[in-house]
Amino acid sequence: MPFGNDPPDYVHLRSNESQMQLITISENGDTPTPSGSPCFNAPARDEAPAVIFMPGKGTFRWWKTRTTMEKCLIPVILFFLILSVILLAVIINTDKRIEAKMVDKATETDTDTRSPPHEDPRVRPPDLDAEFTTVTPVLTTEKPQEPEVCTSPGCVRAATHFLNAMNMTVDPCEDFFEFACGLWNEQHPIPDDMFGYGTFAYAREQVRQQLRVLLEQEHTSDSESINMARSTYKSCMNKTQLDELKTEPLFETLTELGEWPLLQENWDETKFNLTHLLVDSRRDYGVDVFFQLYIYADSKNTSRNTLFIDQANLALGRGTRDYYLNVTLFSSHMTAYRKYLRKIAQLLKTDGNLTRSEKDMNADIEKIIDFEIELAKIIVAEDERRNNTRLYNKKEIADLYSLLPQVEWVTFFQSIAPADLKHLFHNQTEIIICEIEYLRQVSALIASTDKGLLTNYVLWRVVQSNVRYLDERFDDIKQDFLKVMTGQQQSAPRWKDCAQVPSTVLPLAAGAIYVQAHFQESDREEAIRMIVHLRNSFADLVRKNDWMDDETKKVAIEKANSMINNIGYPDVTNDWKQLDQQYQGLEIQESDTYYYIMKKSVVWMQSREFQKLIKPFDKHEFDISPAVVNAFYSPEKNAITFPAGILQPPFFSGTFPKAVNYGAIGAVIGHEITHGFDDQGSQYDKDGNLHNWWSESSLNAFDTRRRCIVEQYGNYTVPKTTFRVNGKLTQGENIADNGGVKEAFQAYQKYVLENGEEPRLPGLQQYTNEQIFFVSYAHFWCGKKKEAAAMQQVLTDEHSPEVFRVIGVLSNMQAFADVYKCARNSPVNPDHKCIVW
Repeated sequence: MPFGNDPPDYVHLRSNESQMQLITISENGDTPTPSGSPCFNAPARDEAPAVIFMPGKGTFRWWKTRTTMEKCLIPVILFFLILSVILLAVIINTDKRIEAKMVDKATETDTDTRSPPHEDPRVRPPDLDAEFTTVTPVLTTEKPQEPEVCTSPGCVRAATHFLNAMNMTVDPCEDFFEFACGLWNEQHPIPDDMFGYGTFAYAREQVRQQLRVLLEQEHTSDSESINMARSTYKSCMNKTQLDELKTEPLFETLTELGEWPLLQENWDETKFNLTHLLVDSRRDYGVDVFFQLYIYADSKNTSRNTLFIDQANLALGRGTRDYYLNVTLFSSHMTAYRKYLRKIAQLLKTDGNLTRSEKDMNADIEKIIDFEIELAKIIVAEDERRNNTRLYNKKEIADLYSLLPQVEWVTFFQSIAPADLKHLFHNQTEIIICEIEYLRQVSALIASTDKGLLTNYVLWRVVQSNVRYLDERFDDIKQDFLKVMTGQQQSAPRWKDCAQVPSTVLPLAAGAIYVQAHFQESDREEAIRMIVHLRNSFADLVRKNDWMDDETKKVAIEKANSMINNIGYPDVTNDWKQLDQQYQGLEIQESDTYYYIMKKSVVWMQSREFQKLIKPFDKHEFDISPAVVNAFYSPEKNAITFPAGILQPPFFSGTFPKAVNYGAIGAVIGHEITHGFDDQGSQYDKDGNLHNWWSESSLNAFDTRRRCIVEQYGNYTVPKTTFRVNGKLTQGENIADNGGVKEAFQAYQKYVLENGEEPRLPGLQQYTNEQIFFVSYAHFWCGKKKEAAAMQQVLTDEHSPEVFRVIGVLSNMQAFADVYKCARNSPVNPDHKCIVW
């Protein structure tokens, strides 16, 4: 369960991916992303505003006493530290009596420091001014004094982020998203090579750029896997070679698979064998068509791995069935899909000097689309697949023959498995079937479809999966398609795609060079400390709630305390020998073509997955690239993962004030912890087993609160569209968001109680640190999407649109309303609140 939004499935490494792999190539910064040219389409520069704090005139007296050399050097030093000359001057060599008088003067004359109606300024302790009350009568008034302001580089950097984002003309109780993000959204238009842009995407773009620099280094590493990562990037960037090869590699693939009838004058259907076709597509290209196969932990015994069979994904990706079925709303999208398929087929026909008529090709394309529409009708919608017990049906391979008899199942498994594991597959081999009725229906569909159309569809899925590894003509075709599907206006520079490919093929190797160059161990240690505090905060919420019985509370806290923490990077990335062992059997040469590298990598990855059948399930495996900007929770592992990529500004820094860190990355940590107790995570126990550990009364109470969240978010309409959020599909992420922010705020309050109030941010000292906490949380979600992308998100994504990840959460928090003194029943302080945790 990732924290950030997932990318469209049609840009993944494989059309259908095993859910445990989590290694994807995505577009426009929606998870590990890519796209390409040396011209980096950079976001607006993160320049510092005028953050200047001027307590009084003593500053200028001090300046006059400086030497000429000092006057030259001090501004230069302060410029690189982004600090004000005047700020440092006040802190150094200022007498307490003079300072007190000057502060009093500053409060009378400084017309630029204004307190909003929600200000709660700190008042200086009275004993500091006591000796002056009798000597200087003017001070007996005890006027409120400026709060202490933090002037460290970390504080200035954090303040800069917020000052460049906030629209302070907006009442935070009316629209907190606009209050926290209005200026950022206005000043950061969506780049033409992206379909959305926000602070999350900004961080991902930064990581991509950093990876690009590291991968382009002409350096031979002592680690062979790191050398392979650089070779993969360079092969992807070798446009000259791609232009020379053109479609030759893909035609070799089509020949291996028995030719694509769509392109052939006289296709020989006597050679058709569905089992062999599905074997070759899966084993050599990682493409699942009528069903998905993956290997992962047995949900009811997570000490072991087992086989799973699930329903298929459509060509447009997971969760896209509405595009096929709602003709009224999505006719333009399906037209774009037809054109996409047609242009690819036409280009292959031209390159292959083939003679099949355009009329016959178009007729076949229409049949492919119609067939996929029929397939969409029998696919179960994702919002109906949240009961994991329903999806757990333990069977044997022999049972598959009665459900989908068109496949010779034992032959299929033995053919795609490594040679040394063929003996594992026979009629009595255990398998978990997720959607039994789906298999029956897809069998009926296959039985009523002719061999030529079945072959056309399977081959189309293989072609679709592999054209991304060809020359740029196919990028242009894809761009026309994406313009309709997501609103993206132009292709991204090639280096963006290529910089992310090593994180897909060799995730730990690419992560190792990133961590070595850009991640500090002190940040990892700080994140670990925060996790401890957030976990304790969740336990406090459980203890204090009034809807769980004591025994269920005890089990819930035990589960939270048992969570495995994967922070920053796995230790193996610091040991070249161990790192290379992770990629034993994968050989990538500098001379390999990009297409061949990707084919070789898919075959190697699948072989590695099958080897897991003879090993225990590794709950401590850190299988995410450290260079990913996202966070994850695995219910089977009961593990939370925070790669180094997300532990960076503007979300986190060891130099940031705690209010900033707890509001941003603290809420992310809380979000992932709460995933263990959302509508799906709550179905698993502390050992990751699918097991009901709830008492009946507590489960009923949880269900009531869960349904409140479903209804609340289901009533939100996406801006600039008529679409409502799918409250049922997004409920898990919404529960995690709500719990995460609450846990983070409570943890921050506890920190202040134990350590005292922090100084305030410069330039924002009119806002309390508790108010800044919520600004920091909202800042995580600043940004916007193209209308088509927003519509796609509502249809396919388990995450709510960013604006509702802010407004929805804060409108359920009384603490937010109290901190900002929001009137009862104001937009962000409704009387009715949905509270789960």
